[in-house]
Amino acid sequence: MPILLLLLLLQPPQLSQAATLSGYAKLPADTFVPGPTSGQFIEPANNRRPPFKNQQPVQGFSALIRQDHGTFIVLSDNGFGKRGNSSDYLLGIYHVQPDFRTANGGEGNIEVSQVIHFSDPDRHMPYPVTRASDRLLTGADLDPESFRRMPDGSYWIGEEFNPSLLHISAGGVLLAPPFRLAGLASVDNPQGHPATLGLSRGFEGMAMSPDGRWLYPMLEGPLLENGEPVTAHGLNIYTFDLQRQQFVNPGAITPSFRYRLDQGASAIGDFTLYSDTAGLVIERDSKYGTDALVKRLYKVDFKHLDADGFLFKTLVADLLDIRDPHDLDRDGSDLFKFPFWTIEGLLVIDRTTLGIVNDNNYPFGRARETPDARPDNNEFILIEVAPLWE
Repeated sequence: MPILLLLLLLQPPQLSQAATLSGYAKLPADTFVPGPTSGQFIEPANNRRPPFKNQQPVQGFSALIRQDHGTFIVLSDNGFGKRGNSSDYLLGIYHVQPDFRTANGGEGNIEVSQVIHFSDPDRHMPYPVTRASDRLLTGADLDPESFRRMPDGSYWIGEEFNPSLLHISAGGVLLAPPFRLAGLASVDNPQGHPATLGLSRGFEGMAMSPDGRWLYPMLEGPLLENGEPVTAHGLNIYTFDLQRQQFVNPGAITPSFRYRLDQGASAIGDFTLYSDTAGLVIERDSKYGTDALVKRLYKVDFKHLDADGFLFKTLVADLLDIRDPHDLDRDGSDLFKFPFWTIEGLLVIDRTTLGIVNDNNYPFGRARETPDARPDNNEFILIEVAPLWE
């Protein structure tokens, strides 16, 4: 047998390198909980006509935490995408229980069991909040995008408007003023600080060390110079000391680590650690549906830097090329794609299993091809990948 032919036969097919879908569940887009009327400041989209009277949409899943007994906590983002249109959206977290459809059964549904709204009764916020009467926090006050839970049940949350870190109790109460890093301010920051970040480019991802000592908030976009993003500098990762409750970085231009996006990518969606130094990053473009090209998971390690000082990246999964041999999403195909504009929730379940959720941007997202215009559902998937560690 010719040597070249032998080598070709010995190489595994490219499809075998793809991740495999092992679990699928969805929460219908039109899922609401009782609350004050929302959506009063947005336009109709995808055949949905706001406002949503006496109810709040369960949407905008921006981060994900695993609990016991198959339940999870998901973080809601600022609501409808902007400070100016989200003052009637209540911020908070949802407790959910997915019944994953797997090769062995399951309905593929998600149940919302509890909603906890954020509030500031002790007036820690350094600027006026929208709901001065009851101090409930809204999407005009903050833009939560990442969170981690502490042993006492409280949460540390990374948000984008300032950007800042928030310490919130298990019951949703703000426990201290927002923690900010000197020289870091978004275009949309509520206090009018000179902008060093573009719109919606704050703490999108935030890893925590396994010992619970350090937070690693990561910017969604690069810093600005003369009002323009400097992509060559990459995305900054900072370090926050949870014992001292302060950043260890002297300022915005002195990050702990830097991450470089692929060509065609525009942002990261989440960042999580599974060891003291190793973790995963969601990298994405700003496209969706059939136009989406970059929806990837990369492995990084604080100990491994490239020649330019950026974190060295190893591809773990292409979310537009996932095998689905059991057709778990019931679309008639053995290929599964996760083509959403914003994919923002990621967790490591074990050395080969990852959980991922999308932010459906209700009612605006429409990444799935359907006969009639309808907003995206919230989808929660489990994928199998090559072992992350030995």
